[in-house]
Amino acid sequence: MTATNKPGSYRRTVALAFLALALLALVPVATVKLPPILDYPNHMARMYILAALPGTPDLAKFYRVVWTPLPDLAFDAVVPWLARLMPVDIAMRLSLGFMLLALAGGCMALHRAAFGRLSIWPLFAFLLLYNRILLWGFFNYLAGLAVMLWALAAWVALERKPLPWRIGIGVVLATAVYLAHLAAFGCYALAIMVLAVVPHREERFTVDKAIRRVLPALVTLLPGIVLFLLAPTSGASTHFGYGNPLRKFDLPVSIFDNYNRIFDGATFGVLLIAVIAGLIKHNISLHHRLRWSLLAVLIAFFLVPSRLLSASGIDHRLPIAIALLFVATSDWGAVSNRNRQIITAALFVLLLVRLAVIETVWLRADRTYDALRPMFDQVAPGATIAVAAPASEVQAGGVPLYHFPTLAIIRRNAFVDTIFADPLQQPVQLTGAAHSLWANQVTGDLWQAAANGALPSLAGYDDLIIVDPPKGLDTSKLGGTVLFAAPRMVVVHLSTPAPFNIEQPPAIEYPQ
Repeated sequence: MTATNKPGSYRRTVALAFLALALLALVPVATVKLPPILDYPNHMARMYILAALPGTPDLAKFYRVVWTPLPDLAFDAVVPWLARLMPVDIAMRLSLGFMLLALAGGCMALHRAAFGRLSIWPLFAFLLLYNRILLWGFFNYLAGLAVMLWALAAWVALERKPLPWRIGIGVVLATAVYLAHLAAFGCYALAIMVLAVVPHREERFTVDKAIRRVLPALVTLLPGIVLFLLAPTSGASTHFGYGNPLRKFDLPVSIFDNYNRIFDGATFGVLLIAVIAGLIKHNISLHHRLRWSLLAVLIAFFLVPSRLLSASGIDHRLPIAIALLFVATSDWGAVSNRNRQIITAALFVLLLVRLAVIETVWLRADRTYDALRPMFDQVAPGATIAVAAPASEVQAGGVPLYHFPTLAIIRRNAFVDTIFADPLQQPVQLTGAAHSLWANQVTGDLWQAAANGALPSLAGYDDLIIVDPPKGLDTSKLGGTVLFAAPRMVVVHLSTPAPFNIEQPPAIEYPQ
């Protein structure tokens, strides 16, 4: 059935369904003040710094902003501007909500460009929005995937348009994908290069035709490649690291992994079996050209290392890209109307159950965060804060607190030594003196030292925040006054901190 003979009521149904699902998907984001996402507080603190500098003297002692063409700027390039118009927490949640809708909308746009018609099928992308990568807080990557989907949709839609228009728009969109996130740019580059090689259905493959299609695609990627070579990221030491190869078969579960491993794993297993059965029976079909792009990204997932350059967890990120591309490039036109209605109803119920679980956990987490916020009132403005946290806290899921102390940056214009300020990844960097403080601390070792009651010298720090303090912690041995104590957070004002020196900042040499 083509777009021309589909009734207008069907198109309205798809549009209304998208709107209804969008409203449902945004409920968790709209009903909490701080989503329980591991890196979220740290990202929000960085957005605050970008918005507040250089006009905040306390912050200027610790942080500086250096803009370079980093391939990791999706939120950094947008949220600070919003934060100048509204509180940073609202700017962050608006951006998070828009990113989720852009992911689902990108699947709709790519499907429309590929098949020439609207369909209910790509709305199943809403099932994928709350995934493990989101709970880790890899926002720039997910935003990059959203831009990638829209850019790929535009590339397909403009395929038969005049070449100058196609290249001009392609350059802008490909560069936007690069600036959003390097991994998304890699997926996009792989997708359009493979797409260029595969002939149209009515064509026969020839090398000269393939070259004529590959060259425009390559031209659109060149600005991103040049920017990467100019960015400090390209100068990072190359660290190839492969994890357990069997994890490649476990990582795809992350597209549904939220808070209940049994339920989420069963969801993945049942849907995987249903999709495989649908493909075997030809009830589900893949776009005749984009399926090769999807296959290329799937092969890349099995080949890429876990660590490369300054990034880790590279292969962890790809399953959600593959899942979104599958939804966007597949169609269920061969399914009968009756079965389609049953499948739609079942997946809608599944979505409601998953959102209910997420909403329950997020509301409980928000109450925990509310109970801890008064601790920031005990910290002096412009304070320097060391964080001691167990290594086990660096996990997504539940009520993560590892980065919660970085909210002191927003509340008190403080220095917190866990702030993301790697010049290979972020435009926020540390001043020389602040870097000296940061370089001397390792939060996990500091937590173990606190547990043993023998803190190392914390010269230059005003306060110590202990996340998930060990049982039986003797605060009297920490050399300070307890300002705030709760089961999962203790704030200690150190007795004799050395003055923070900003006069002669040493040269900054960040480890690779």
